[in-house]
Amino acid sequence: MWGFPASHRAYILTSLPVMAFTDFLHELQQLERTPATPPEAILEAFRRHTPFAGGAIYLRGRDATLRLAAKSEQFVAPEILDDEPPADLITSPDRIIVPLRSGREPLGVLALAAGAYSENDLDVLRAAAAFLSTLIVNQRLTQEAREGDFQLKYRLWELETLYDIGLSIAGTLNIEELADEILFRMISLINARRAALFLRDGAQFKAYRSYGDVRSEFLNEELTQQIVEAGRPITFEAETDCIFPSCVTFVGVPIRGNNEVIGVLAAADRETREGGIASFEENELRLLSLFANQVGIALENARLHREALEKQAMEHDLELAATIQRDILPKLIPVIEGIEIAALSRPARQVGGDYHAFFERENGLVTLVADVSGKSIPAALLVSALHAAVQLLVLEGRELGEVATELNRHIHRWSAENKFITFIIVSIDREAETLEFVNAGHNPGYVLSDGRQETLKSHGLPIGMLAQSTYHTQMRPFPAGSTVVLYSDGITEAENEAGEEFGNDRLEPLLQDGVRPDDIRLRIATAGDAFVGSAPQKDDMTLVIASSRR
Repeated sequence: MWGFPASHRAYILTSLPVMAFTDFLHELQQLERTPATPPEAILEAFRRHTPFAGGAIYLRGRDATLRLAAKSEQFVAPEILDDEPPADLITSPDRIIVPLRSGREPLGVLALAAGAYSENDLDVLRAAAAFLSTLIVNQRLTQEAREGDFQLKYRLWELETLYDIGLSIAGTLNIEELADEILFRMISLINARRAALFLRDGAQFKAYRSYGDVRSEFLNEELTQQIVEAGRPITFEAETDCIFPSCVTFVGVPIRGNNEVIGVLAAADRETREGGIASFEENELRLLSLFANQVGIALENARLHREALEKQAMEHDLELAATIQRDILPKLIPVIEGIEIAALSRPARQVGGDYHAFFERENGLVTLVADVSGKSIPAALLVSALHAAVQLLVLEGRELGEVATELNRHIHRWSAENKFITFIIVSIDREAETLEFVNAGHNPGYVLSDGRQETLKSHGLPIGMLAQSTYHTQMRPFPAGSTVVLYSDGITEAENEAGEEFGNDRLEPLLQDGVRPDDIRLRIATAGDAFVGSAPQKDDMTLVIASSRR
């Protein structure tokens, strides 16, 4: 077990006088005033003031293990004492075991080499042990108070630091500047030599910014899975494939935002005060976890800001396109002798894909309705190209078949492959009482004359679909009192809440000759609105009605 070899044991028969005992307690009391009483000093005090030549002292740690704190040079004692401390002093021929307790709580054990001693000596040991136990308790309470004060100050420092960092990164809305600020702050926070920010790119995480080279543009699948599944900072040592070349230790921290992991912070090689490299400890991991929460909020703010800017830019583009389109479409219905005209234009969006126009000719009117494939800005651009080409070709006085053929070549050459225009154009000649038309893949127009309805059906492909398409002018009688009705598919394909379409079957009964164009337009608009109800408008609506007065 423990004790001095027999040749070194001291056999002293003595009984401590009162004065000596007082000196003993005074020395122990002096030890209490030191910031941390060294166990060696305790043993030395017992050696000087008792007949025991030496021994060992064991103190219980926070893990409840009794560990050797100090021993005399010749005393044999194990590093860890497995036995529980006794409730009272125990004597044997070669040793004396003195428990150190505070109430029922064991604090440690004092083991002394036995020799010649008296009952008074044992009483002194009990009294000294009780005093020593109080000393140990007081010093532990003092140490715990100091540690608590330190931890409190450290937590306050953490909160102040994180608060300052939060203000700094939260106020940075530019993603490029934010990424730099994040890495700079992280390196400063944990004294890392290298750092990187990975952002989600589909199912992977792509390096967005780094201080120091990274091995790969993307995090490997194994690391990604570990970090995402853990949901907290994870440390990796040298045997793991490091994110950074030749690093000793590194940490990966998930960044959460919008209810998912949106990125990963990585840092490598924490630098110590001595200039060495150490692993990332609990304090650093806790700081990184709190820091990642702030980063997630800042990244989400930056993303929302960027989306807002993009939306603002798109809205500006849409408003510009809508302004251009408003300038393209007729602002007023022309007043032409002998012809009465009515029109309706309702775009489904801010920028529509329907187009209509009026051109006065010597003996009447040329009018058209077109529907561009697609919506929004691409459709508006194609409408602009259509408008410019139609204006030029019609005002040159070309016949309608030639206008459509030349327009087809132009649109096919300058538009995307999947873009085309359905198109119907009519020309009313009051003197000849005729109507000429070309229908290129558009809804059939209607001619109302003498109580009859006649359709102007399509006889060619939509404009811009095939470069070699040619179009020929068709002619119909159009005596005084006749009416022509042109419309886009937004009229007949308007849906109600049940998903039913308005259709030509509902349109045709509303078309009667002898009724003024304004009245026909009102009938169609009223019937369409009543049919659709509260269902949203899905497509642009355009309607042009022209009558030759009697």
